[in-house]
Amino acid sequence: MPTNIVVNGAAGRMGRRILALAAADPEFSIIAGIERDTAGTLRDLGIPSDAPLLPFLSVNTGAVIIDFSHASCFADVVSHGAAAEMPICSGTTGVDPALANRLLDGAATKVPVLHAMNMSVGVNVLLKSAAALAAALGPAYDIEITETHHNQKVDAPSGTAFALADSITGATGRTRADLVHGREGHAPRRPGEIGMHALRLGDVVGDHTIHFVGNGERILLGHVAHNRDIFAKGALRAAAFLASQAPGRFTMADVLGL
Repeated sequence: MPTNIVVNGAAGRMGRRILALAAADPEFSIIAGIERDTAGTLRDLGIPSDAPLLPFLSVNTGAVIIDFSHASCFADVVSHGAAAEMPICSGTTGVDPALANRLLDGAATKVPVLHAMNMSVGVNVLLKSAAALAAALGPAYDIEITETHHNQKVDAPSGTAFALADSITGATGRTRADLVHGREGHAPRRPGEIGMHALRLGDVVGDHTIHFVGNGERILLGHVAHNRDIFAKGALRAAAFLASQAPGRFTMADVLGL
């Protein structure tokens, strides 16, 4: 049977690509798209589907919610999914980590939930590789993370950059308190700090590079997104995974078997 999905943020960049790919894949059935203030049909978005485009969180179907919207909507999405017994697959970024964890832990007692800063297969392999490399190299190597996105991206640094930093800090006994966001003035490196740098340029989909530099050598570990379909395909893969799971919290590593 196909996986039933409801896409929150249907009119956004990611929402449109998820709907387009799902419409072309018999493994998925689009129940509805959701937008905060929009009514009509998904045909208005150029998506070959008769499913409705509904106002924000008016759907209660048991389908998997795929959420790529705004951080201000996150709490409502999670609470609605839990109350309606709809699995939640969210790629929304810019959410306070403490708030996200509290909401997701509560929802996970009722439905399967997954919140990932980046759902591409390549980035999730990169997360695992970054942790292993940082642990192996040890504290003698300086670490800097650079990310580049299109000039209208709202949050900075990107959710993926934070995910990479979290992967490294978790493997090396550090925390987000060790992150330094840009530098100016008199700013020599502290031992153990991780530099975070965000660039906003044109229509760049997403570039991430981790710099590991010791005395005498440099290791670069990175990922370049050519288009948004890699994120949309990962989200659909995650949604299909969640549809068959019991309540609980899951990660893309669970989806991919990493």
